Amino acid sequence: MPEPKHILQRWHPLGRLGLFALLYGASAWLGSNLVRQGELISAMWPASGVAVATLLLSRLRYWPALALTLFLLEPFACLPGRLPPPTYFFISASNTLEAFVGAFLLRRYAGFRPSLERVRDVLALLVLSAMLSTLLSATPSVTMLASVGRFAWTEWWRQLRIFWVGDAMGVLLLAPLLLTWTTRGLEGWSRTRRWELVALMVTLAATVHLVFRWAPAATSVYHPVSYVALPFILWAALRFEARGTAAAMLTLAVVSVSHTLAGRGPFVLGPEGTTAPTTSLVFLQSFLAAVCVSGLMLAAALGERRHAQEKAIHLNRELRQSLEELAATQQELVRRERMAALGELSASVAHEVRNPLGVIANSVAALTRLATPEKNSTAWELLGVMGEEVTRLDHLVNGLLDFARPLEPRLLTQSLGSVVEGALESSLRAEPDARRSVQVTRALDPNLPEAPLDAQLLHLALSNLFTNALQAMPHGGSLQVELGRGEARGSTPQARVSITDTGSGIVPDVMARMFEPFYTTKAAGTGLGLAIVRRIVEAHHGHVEVRSTPGQGTTFTVLLPLAQVPRSAAVA
Repeated sequence: MPEPKHILQRWHPLGRLGLFALLYGASAWLGSNLVRQGELISAMWPASGVAVATLLLSRLRYWPALALTLFLLEPFACLPGRLPPPTYFFISASNTLEAFVGAFLLRRYAGFRPSLERVRDVLALLVLSAMLSTLLSATPSVTMLASVGRFAWTEWWRQLRIFWVGDAMGVLLLAPLLLTWTTRGLEGWSRTRRWELVALMVTLAATVHLVFRWAPAATSVYHPVSYVALPFILWAALRFEARGTAAAMLTLAVVSVSHTLAGRGPFVLGPEGTTAPTTSLVFLQSFLAAVCVSGLMLAAALGERRHAQEKAIHLNRELRQSLEELAATQQELVRRERMAALGELSASVAHEVRNPLGVIANSVAALTRLATPEKNSTAWELLGVMGEEVTRLDHLVNGLLDFARPLEPRLLTQSLGSVVEGALESSLRAEPDARRSVQVTRALDPNLPEAPLDAQLLHLALSNLFTNALQAMPHGGSLQVELGRGEARGSTPQARVSITDTGSGIVPDVMARMFEPFYTTKAAGTGLGLAIVRRIVEAHHGHVEVRSTPGQGTTFTVLLPLAQVPRSAAVA
């Protein structure tokens, strides 16, 4: 899954540079103020985390400008209003090198993603940036301070450990917070989830404050009460993943560090005033590092699990769509094969049946003219039956040919109302008895836009529907014909032709098969009328719907696309 673009990418490069400079200067000033009396080095250096996050969130072409900004800004931020000595610029150069090496290793060799939603990203940040690259700043800086006599060489290892741990904790606490929140912010969280995060932060801060305020003093043993923060870190990891865990860790660090520097809490070594606060702070940071790494690892594992579930859901959805498309393609292929076979059969029937059928029809007509049988006699009745059967067979052959013939409508933009009216009048003329007993109601929208259609084919389809509706009411009833706008499909407007009769209705078993070829409930029907209707409507990129209540009537609805009106015409 691709890494989302971080929020700061929307800013102008100068705006991002200004923001990074402000954050780095403030964090360097804060770190310098954490240096306690009698110490030279800060046991907590948040500027290291800000520098690494700044480089990881910036493009490579901005790194030279960032390097110069970080190098010049740190000494003046640590000593505001004064000219820093050369040692400060040396340490600033080491800190800048530390941040650049760490960011380069993460980008070049770890394929690092700032969202920290993978376990490998958390491990890479811990190993390459927090543990390895910080040594590039701690070792030369401490060596330089010892060489100029700021402390004895016997203190070199102790000062190196304080410098290294302070930079590492700055990376572990500040970098995840800046990386995760600038990458996704509050994305994906509902209002309730956001208030839950606020409640988590407030509860965590209050609990840790009480623990460090009232914890009994000890020399070098962790008090069990210090682990009361662990459930809150687990809560943050389970509910908010990396973003919530980073915010919870910063809250825990701020409260615990402030109390430890004041000589309160379970991490203070010895009675108050007997041990340097910096030593106690280093002791605290081992606890914070363990909790931070554990929480971020759990959050990253949950993030990977969530991404795997989302990917599985996405693949399942694509698989279902592919199966549906495959099934539809297979049905279409079977239908085309059946239509091809039916076309060959229809051509054979038309050739083999129509010729003798024409001879029979001509013979019946000739006998009727030559023999001149008496009306109402047996001969006259038999000639009438023969003529009717010839007509029925001819109708069947024509229906077969209409159904098997490939439909390629010639779509011309024209009025749909005239086609509906023409098909209705044609059906009424073909059913004179129904015209006298059925009350026809028309509701045709005169303002309906034109539609692309083949008037001849659509006339045939609508005539079949009107004829079926009239034949469904042999004892009279009402036929309601409506033409208007239907619900649009996507961006395409639709026309809706509704044909409602008050006949006997259609039972569910018949409705399930009514569009199948050669399925009919009429004694003299061919079973091809509705199949032809559906083929014609689908050839016009529309569809047919039917609703029926047995004993009350049936409604056929034909939905057809209307012509797209140009935007200029719509405005006019």
